[in-house]
Amino acid sequence: MSTAVSGPNIELIPSLAHTPSHTHGGHVVQLYADDGFLIDVLSRFIGGALAVGDAAVVIATCSHRTELERLLSANGVDTGKAAIQGRYIVLDANETLPKIMVDGAVDETRFNEIVSEALDKAESSVARKRGHIAVFGELVALLWAGGRPAEAIRVEQLWNDLGKGHSFSLLCAYPIAVCSSKRHIEAFLKMCGEHSSVVPSESYLVLHNEEERLRSIASLQQRAQILEKELALREVEAPFRLLVEAVQDYAIFMLNPEGQVSSWNVGAERIKGYKTNEIVGRHFSCFYPEEDVRSGKPARELVVAAAQGRFEDEGWRVRKDGSTFWANVIITAVKDNSGKLLGFAKITRDVTERMQTQKALETEVAERRDAQRRLQNSERSLRELSLHLLRTQDEERRRIGRDLHDSLGQYLAVLKMKLDSVASLIGQKQAELSQEFGQCIRLMEDSIREVRIVSYLLYPPMLEEMGLKSAIPWYLDGFSTRSGIKTAFEMETEFGRLPRESELALFRVLQEGLTNVHRHSGSPTAHVRLSVKDGMAILAIQDNGKGIRPELLAEFCQEWMGGLGIGVRGMNERMRQLGGKLELASNEGCTTVTAMVPGGQNLNLPAEPGKACID
Repeated sequence: MSTAVSGPNIELIPSLAHTPSHTHGGHVVQLYADDGFLIDVLSRFIGGALAVGDAAVVIATCSHRTELERLLSANGVDTGKAAIQGRYIVLDANETLPKIMVDGAVDETRFNEIVSEALDKAESSVARKRGHIAVFGELVALLWAGGRPAEAIRVEQLWNDLGKGHSFSLLCAYPIAVCSSKRHIEAFLKMCGEHSSVVPSESYLVLHNEEERLRSIASLQQRAQILEKELALREVEAPFRLLVEAVQDYAIFMLNPEGQVSSWNVGAERIKGYKTNEIVGRHFSCFYPEEDVRSGKPARELVVAAAQGRFEDEGWRVRKDGSTFWANVIITAVKDNSGKLLGFAKITRDVTERMQTQKALETEVAERRDAQRRLQNSERSLRELSLHLLRTQDEERRRIGRDLHDSLGQYLAVLKMKLDSVASLIGQKQAELSQEFGQCIRLMEDSIREVRIVSYLLYPPMLEEMGLKSAIPWYLDGFSTRSGIKTAFEMETEFGRLPRESELALFRVLQEGLTNVHRHSGSPTAHVRLSVKDGMAILAIQDNGKGIRPELLAEFCQEWMGGLGIGVRGMNERMRQLGGKLELASNEGCTTVTAMVPGGQNLNLPAEPGKACID
């Protein structure tokens, strides 16, 4: 049993004298332009087999089968008798094709069942004389005409597989029009590769001599070379072309040198609204607002792109329906190897949402900056007001203290002297009256002492005269007497004078701190320390009480004084205005208030400071 396919080599048959022979085996493809030419070749191939008593299997369309049988009959071949003998087996190609398809693809099992049955019947009819079988198949032509060249090639491969188990000569036929486009070249070459011989169409076979045929072959070779290069280039470019055509987020299209649209992708259609047949050939200025067109902006962009190689811009663009969008546009000049301008590649992206988001963000940032500026101004005004109130309070305390000491205190002193004089006059005559005057004198003495204490507390004179190192011990003595809290004072020796405002601020911190110890801590003792570190005068007040609640201490760390009261707020603001700071540290059993202010030029510390303690 011979093999149906002789190999992958392609043999060109130069004339009708070389019409495929049914006795030589092989798998031959016949190209044709005219149906009459195909019927003539087919009648020689099939008629030759039937005339010598061999068998034939024909899978053809109704029109081709009818014309074939008419021509065979005219040449004296009785197809009816051959059919009765089982040597002429006919299948309708249009009816057979759906039977071998499953879900749009050729099914190998169904193909083998249908074709093998026909081949088995033909082989049985010529088995005694060991005859040959001629097969003509038109299934592949129908598949190719239906736009499924891959399935046509698959059928050719199945025929080759059947040739391994059956002996037959197979002739396939394709209209030359099947290769009417460059995209068919690759499939056409694959189809030719599945055949042992390729028979050219009648346009080649009718050439009269060998010289004409050689000239025709040379011309075809040149065209084939060009097509092969184009095909190779297309294979390289195909993935990129598919990518460009499939991109939907970007409008990617080409312009000719005059600015007319020459290509259009899916993204361009989605973004701009034009279909390919609506926009190709139109000038790209139709994408610009009227004011840009009047100002000549589109033309200027092409001039810049041609001169500099590219142009990038952002601005408003117009869709087909007249709506506008904010676009990012890049125009790139496309030139050949000689530098000649071939056109422009244009990429457009709709960035309206980004632009709106950016503007909203810029507006929000501007609003926040304005609010921050107003807040800073308000805070500065509040701090200036607070400082003014503190200074006013200090001046008012000073004035009231001096008034109490200089006027009311003097009046009370004079009144006491008068009462002393009156008591001495009546003391010998009326003992009971003298006793009453004595009580008045003691009350007056108490009043004078309280007035002095209040005036000193409001603004102690010795603070201005002798500084903190004298004012603090004096204040602690009075505080211990009034509150019953034992105090201790520790000061580095030779502690110099500070600026007046700094001394007053630290003294107010001392007053407020000890007042809080007396009112809130429950501590039986308080320790005050006055020191210097890194050019800062430091006043520390420590108690051994119940401490400050953690949430109030956290508010202090965030510079929020609401929970800790106005007193702490005042202490903190005094320190801030002087360039210092106030610190609170607290745990169960101990709270420390530390106030720090710059020391000033009069602060004098020894190399190894000692300590002075006053209990």
